[in-house]
Amino acid sequence: MGQIKTGKFISTGEIVNLDLGFIPAYARFLNAMAAADEVMVLEYFNQNGDASEFWHYAADAGGAVAAIITKKATDGYVSEYNSVSVGAQKSCTFDDTDGAAADLITCTTASDVPKNGDVLKFVESGGLPTNLSELTNYYVIDSEVYGAGTFRVSTVSPQKGTTQTVKDFGSDGTPANYFINVSNPGAVDVRGGKGVSLAAAFSDDSDVIYYFAVEADRDQNLDDSANW
Repeated sequence: MGQIKTGKFISTGEIVNLDLGFIPAYARFLNAMAAADEVMVLEYFNQNGDASEFWHYAADAGGAVAAIITKKATDGYVSEYNSVSVGAQKSCTFDDTDGAAADLITCTTASDVPKNGDVLKFVESGGLPTNLSELTNYYVIDSEVYGAGTFRVSTVSPQKGTTQTVKDFGSDGTPANYFINVSNPGAVDVRGGKGVSLAAAFSDDSDVIYYFAVEADRDQNLDDSANW
């Protein structure tokens, strides 16, 4: 069975990116401070990419809308949140000319060049070179050899006794692509996030929101209880 997450947060009245570590198949949100006629309970179903919502309204003074439940398939309060990186992504290009020995990376802005030994992760937009993988650790080498913000990378950490070999790209890739410098925590945040985004309209500033989310990453039959 997939993960289950529960918790609460205090709204600021703005959009909330709720990082759960997974995209939920089902999530339930309770605005404990919803005013009369506002959405108090929000249910979100996201199976097979077909997301839908059920809204449960808070009752007015006479209890007239307590039982109203509305399904809204589009323009709802919840959407998938899946960000592989946030923070300072730096634009770069790749040059596969003459094989691995001269496989170079050039920063679009020369001042962005990292230092030897820095750990980078590449973020694909257009398409990375054939032999590079997104969000994999690569180590900077030869940043002092080339001018104009150019360097090479290796998959081998620059530890004592190791030999760093130049990474062979296999192609130039297709712009645009980026890197994030994991070794510079003051300028970049690579936590990323997976979960859901809650629209600002769901809650007001200082509202307390409780949530329950289920990953449900595989099907289960009722007679398969031994595996639950």
